[in-house]
Amino acid sequence: MAVDARFVLTGAKRVFDSRPMYAQLMVTEDCNLRCAYCDEYQAAAPLPPLDELKRRIDILDRLGVQVYDLLGGEPLLHPGIAELVRHSKSKRGGSNLVTIISNGFLLKEETVRALNAAGLDFMQVSVDSIEPTSLSQKALKTLLPRLQMLAKEARFQVEVQTVLNEATRADYGRFRELLKDLPFAFGFSIMHGRGGRIAIQGEEYLALLEKYGVFEGVNFYGQHLREMLQGDFSRPWECLAGLKFLYVNGHGEAQWCGQQRECRRKLEDVDLAWLRSNRRHKPCEPGCALGCVRLISATLGEPFKSLGASLSLALGLGQRRKT
Repeated sequence: MAVDARFVLTGAKRVFDSRPMYAQLMVTEDCNLRCAYCDEYQAAAPLPPLDELKRRIDILDRLGVQVYDLLGGEPLLHPGIAELVRHSKSKRGGSNLVTIISNGFLLKEETVRALNAAGLDFMQVSVDSIEPTSLSQKALKTLLPRLQMLAKEARFQVEVQTVLNEATRADYGRFRELLKDLPFAFGFSIMHGRGGRIAIQGEEYLALLEKYGVFEGVNFYGQHLREMLQGDFSRPWECLAGLKFLYVNGHGEAQWCGQQRECRRKLEDVDLAWLRSNRRHKPCEPGCALGCVRLISATLGEPFKSLGASLSLALGLGQRRKT
């Protein structure tokens, strides 16, 4: 069901109420890769039990969440990932959206078919370059056969997402050319450092932004991004993390986001009073390059300015590609 009238009406309520709309749930802190720019994994971390992950989804649903990102680490390391998707899609009669964010290395045909059957709406596959670099092993050299398999088997939408940095920007145009025949969406995220602050600047990145845009749904803050790429962090905005956006770590604690880890609360103790207490400007706002937080903060914080992009994003995510 995904995006339907109920989803849209509930989303409109989220502009005015004190409930979250979007949650990122860490399925496991373990990862099969060791990308130099990433600090959101813990090697050999234990897998949370599937029943515990389902319990966390239950709590998030009661709080009002409509959009879920299942991530890690690497979420496909969890043998119960398809069942977790199925459980998530059982909420609100399926009037929600569920995404898996993966590096793609563990994709197999049987995994994709299980995710199809579970009702997955969307998968974001992180692919950074043509050849492996010193910062990332997520390269087409390894992943292209898996992407071709996804194009054939997946009934969910797929987006190839690239982290732009000094190791990837020069070949990004050729990278896109190599993948032009695949029926996927494409986007890039701006590399950030610890704390979420933008870690790259320069005219080369501005040129890529002008040519390709960012991923659909956040282009409306493009001018702010242009300014940050030029070193200007003065434009004000209000971060809605901890209120409309929640990040649930591997221990079952709600955080503002994946980079701000000091403000944590056990998920079962999250209530409307705590959510409302996070409706304030945060010291990490200047220079923040976290697209997921920016997306929800702009969509719900400035709904009239972002209405067109919000509708485009919702309609795009809500239409499954059929095989």
